[in-house]
Amino acid sequence: MTKAAILSLILILTACQLQEESKNPPMFTGVELDQGEKAIITGKISNLDVYPHVKWLEISLLDFYGNETKHSSSLAKDGMFRFEIYPITTREISFVPVEDRIMIAPGDSLYIEKDFRNITNTVFRGTNAGLNRHINAFMNQYLGRYNQPYELSFTDFRTDAKKQYDETLYKLATFEQEHNTSQTFHKWAKKQVALDYYYSLFLFPYQHTIRSKEELTDYDREIYYDFVTEFEKEVDNTMLMGSYFKTVNMFSRYIVEDYHPEFFGKKDDVTVWNKILEKLKSSSKNNYLSQFAFADFLNAMYLQAHKTEWIDSNRVMINEMITDRFLRTTLNNQYNQVKAFNANPRIYSDAVLGNNAVELSGSGSQVTDSSNIVKHILDSNPGKVVYVDIGATWCGPCMKQMPYSKLLHEELADKPVTFVYLWLDGEQEQAKRKIASLHLPGVHVALTDKEWQDIMKRFNTRSSIPYYLLFDQKGVMVDFGLHLSPGSSSTKESIQKLLTD
Repeated sequence: MTKAAILSLILILTACQLQEESKNPPMFTGVELDQGEKAIITGKISNLDVYPHVKWLEISLLDFYGNETKHSSSLAKDGMFRFEIYPITTREISFVPVEDRIMIAPGDSLYIEKDFRNITNTVFRGTNAGLNRHINAFMNQYLGRYNQPYELSFTDFRTDAKKQYDETLYKLATFEQEHNTSQTFHKWAKKQVALDYYYSLFLFPYQHTIRSKEELTDYDREIYYDFVTEFEKEVDNTMLMGSYFKTVNMFSRYIVEDYHPEFFGKKDDVTVWNKILEKLKSSSKNNYLSQFAFADFLNAMYLQAHKTEWIDSNRVMINEMITDRFLRTTLNNQYNQVKAFNANPRIYSDAVLGNNAVELSGSGSQVTDSSNIVKHILDSNPGKVVYVDIGATWCGPCMKQMPYSKLLHEELADKPVTFVYLWLDGEQEQAKRKIASLHLPGVHVALTDKEWQDIMKRFNTRSSIPYYLLFDQKGVMVDFGLHLSPGSSSTKESIQKLLTD
């Protein structure tokens, strides 16, 4: 072949590649990306009198932390329901209180019947009915938990966990033979069992260190994490597993700690973030996993902190890096939400506080004032910046931040700032003594269970603590999330900015 012919071929291939890339509309331009075909889920729940407290149904599209899309609907008197959702890709969803896991794809039409007198048996009809029937049957007998004591040695834990994993695979093979399951079910189940196993392996070193103060040496770390190569084989985009998010998050943490061991103790060092993202881009030979890890870090460090400046400056690079449709769509959706919130936080703030007496869209929470403890506190502190710290005395990360909270209060003591501490365990005598020993000025509130449930729904905290809320002098929530810890220098800067605005 002549040199000219080779050059022509290269140009043709390059043009084809560019054409392929151009099929992906650019992210982070403020435009919503195509969500694909919708899926329809209908059905009926019978014998509602068995659980009369169940008034709502909620479908959650599992996603990165903070990105979950929720569709809520009141339960009709006859038990009938209908949902229209946009899965984007073949994926797992959660349907409370019907099924913990359902597999759905764009264009699917699935009918579900649930009898509250026989909750272990769910009837499926329509698209993917057989797959979901087998998932339901398998999940009724599979727990996926690894309950080995965290005090075990690293070697003993690996041995015990591997034994349990092998036993589970044997039980799975027996289940598949008895139920004559499909190849698609086999792929789903094998992934689910593997992800539970690998997640337990990723998690163990952190839990072990908390209890024993023993950490892996560099030599032991290399031996312990030799499972990572096998884990990488389990992640692909043929079906989006709900367990991907927490397990890939642990994989990302492993990569980051390997590259920069001190990072999670010094998250404020933003100069390192670029280098970490560069590292995550090539964190695995599995390109999809690298994309997922990159997207996970991008979401956690920027979007969940309501920061978009770095993304705006690196839009071209991110568009080239993230090619998977789901990852592109979910990041773009979250980016648009962050942009909208930053442009006008009052709209979201009024909704969650109930200032306009409407339901928070998509949260499934009913706005009532009976347990709206945060609104009551704001009403009692007019004209002040209010910083809310939600935690518990039994929460290690919460208590670790208390010295920083005291220091932050001292630095802002002469400013119109109210520090509020909402304690989940504040009614317990031991907790009361511990809180008193902190000598923390500010407003301390012992939450009732009803108030805590209201906060979780109202502010979408899930069950995560510590969690922080920041309100300006007009009572508008201008920021919220895990990133607002008192130990972060950006938190003080945010409060000072509110005082000068």
